[in-house]
Formats: sequence, structure tokens, C-alpha cells
Amino acid sequence: MPLVLLMTLAGALHAADSGAIDVERCVLATAHKLAAYDAAQADKTAYPNEAKGARWSTVAAKDWVSGFYPGSLWYVYEFARRRHWPDQEGWRQRADTWTTGLTAEQLTTTNHDLGFMLMDSFGQGFRLTGEPRYQSVVRQAAQSLAKRYRPEVGLIRSWGAIDDLKSYTVIIDNMMNLELLMWASSHGGRTQDGTAQDLRKIAINHADRAAREFFRPDHSTYHVVELDPRTGAVLRKHTAQGKADDSCWSRGQTWAIYGFAAMYEASGDRKYLEQSIQAAGFYLAHLPADHVPPSDFSSTLAGLEFKDSSAAAIACCAFFRISRLSDDPAIQTRFRQAAIDTLRSLTRAPYFSDSPDKASALLYQARNYSPDANNRLTNTSLIWGDYYLLEALLAYDADSR
Repeated sequence: MPLVLLMTLAGALHAADSGAIDVERCVLATAHKLAAYDAAQADKTAYPNEAKGARWSTVAAKDWVSGFYPGSLWYVYEFARRRHWPDQEGWRQRADTWTTGLTAEQLTTTNHDLGFMLMDSFGQGFRLTGEPRYQSVVRQAAQSLAKRYRPEVGLIRSWGAIDDLKSYTVIIDNMMNLELLMWASSHGGRTQDGTAQDLRKIAINHADRAAREFFRPDHSTYHVVELDPRTGAVLRKHTAQGKADDSCWSRGQTWAIYGFAAMYEASGDRKYLEQSIQAAGFYLAHLPADHVPPSDFSSTLAGLEFKDSSAAAIACCAFFRISRLSDDPAIQTRFRQAAIDTLRSLTRAPYFSDSPDKASALLYQARNYSPDANNRLTNTSLIWGDYYLLEALLAYDADSR
């Protein structure tokens, strides 16, 4: 167990609740769980995925969630540096070990999730250390992702074989992978034919068409858009993880809020910030009092087990970003307060837990909408929930200094 955790965890976890967000308490509790997994797991290529209790199920490096555990370790390392923890080097070494296990995925062209997998691991590593080998992996990952783009469609293919000419599926989640392309285009990345500008163009084309195809008039989102790969014509809009084709899957809405805010930061094009704010407006207008959405906004199910706190954590990160990026004082105030209200809820019971009988710090998460609380897809622990919770805690910590 890291020295700083042994020295401070017991006291910090049971500090009086003063109404303020105790960032150190929450980071320490989450770090304790992350360190326990590392200590117990001999195979450093078995990445945490989901859990109904204390034990994570694991996935291989090729799975879309693989980057969230090393990314979480990088966030703890970042906090350890800020607080001058004596064992900060140990956190860097853990993060490097688990990041290195994803190296081969830079050549993957079978999915669209390289932003999740490699920007959250190698990208974070490069941001915090400047290590050139991390940067080279991110550049190659961007080149690999670009191969899933088809100009006739103007969107990056999410699911399916890269050369499938019978179907072309795109999901709103793909907005989160555009940051990889934008970052690589400004850090020496190239497409296969050797141009950096094309990486940027692909990301912009995708964002522009996603804004047209995924949003309803009320600024809620569809989850899935099916298109003709030869002509780009829209064939169908539906859901795979929400309640119904015409409902709004809450985590999909937060992918849109975050993804368009990130595109504004990377491009400077204000239309992306406006798209993010409009999507956030729908999200905030439909939130319950505790600031944590149901797994689908059309859900009529009562109870914590039908919530998705991971969607709230993603939204919280996006709200901090919108507040930081906007030059409008009213927008800054509105979204900073929305972020703080959300984070305050997520860092207290019933959503936050330091208990060893739960794998994650963040509870009541959902992969999909489900009316069955015992289904593995709902009322569960998810590794990305803790990743975005840590991101939000670091954003709050920086904002409060």
C-alpha cells in the first residue's frame, strides 16, 4: 500500500462533512481502490471493467474500456504531484506499467475507441511527463482511427468491419474520439498519406455531420445512426443502450456535451461550444434533484439502482470545461455551479463509497438502460465512472486554487 495512503486515509475518509467538496478525501479513497487492484493483479494486461461487488471483471487491452484504469492512475499521479505526496513516483510507475500494456493497440483499426483507449492512457502520460514514446503512440493511434473514416459518409465508422459496404454504423460516443485526431494533428501526427491537416479535417467533418444527424429539435440525442456506406444517406436512427429509439440515453447525451466542448477547445470554432451548451441545456432541464440522471431520460423507474452516476461524472467534467472555455460570465457561472452541484452529490453517500466491498468509488452506475436492477448492465461499478470522477475532482481542485 502506498505510504501516503497508509498515513492519511483513515483520518481523511471520516472527516466531518462541512458542505465543501473534500477533494483529498475522495482522491485518497479512489486511489486506495486503484492501488489495491494493482497489488492484487499479477497480470498487468488484465484491465478493470465492471463489478457488482468487490471484484472487478477484467478485459484485454483491445477492449474499449482498457484505457480508463491507466488513465485513472495518471490522474492520481497528477494529484500526488500537486500535493507533493512522498510516493508520487510510485504512482507514475504504476501508470506507466498499465499504459505500456496498451502499446499494440495503436495499430488497431477494428473499432473507433482509440481515443478512450490511448488518449486516456498514453495521451495523459505525455501531458504529464513529456515522454516522447507516449506521443508517438498517440500519433499512430490517430492514423489508425482515421482509416475508419469514409469521405462519402463524412463520419468515422463506429461499429463493423472497416471495409463493409453493406452497413455503416455511427454512435454518439464517437464524439469522444475526435480529440485524439485534433491533438495529433497539432503534435506531428499524420494520416497514412502523410498529411496532418487531414486528421483535423476528418474530426471537423465528423463533428459537423454529427451535429446535424444526432440531435433532435429539443437538443436531445439519438444513440445510433445507420447510413449507406456508398452514398452517406441516413437509413435509420435508433438506440442500442437506451430505453427506446425515440428516448434519450443519458450517457449518450453526456458524450455529446463533453465531445463538442472538447472540439471547441481544440478548434476554436464557437459553433461547437454552442452545440455543447444546447445539449447541456436539455440534460440540466431533465435532471432530478440529486443531479444524477436515470440511465435513460424517458425512464419511469424509481430507485438508485436505475441511475447512472457515470453519466453525471462525464457531465460534470464537461461543465467544468464549458465554464473554463466560455467568455460569457453568465455561462461561466451557470456551468461552474452545475459542475459543483453534481460533484458534491457524487462525492457523498449514496453515490460515493470507500467501502472495500465495492470495487469502485462511484456507485449506482449503468452500462445500459435496464428495468432489472439485477442485470449486470445496471446498478454496478464501472471503471470509467471512477476515471471521470477523478477528472472532475482535479478540475474542481484547479478551479478552486
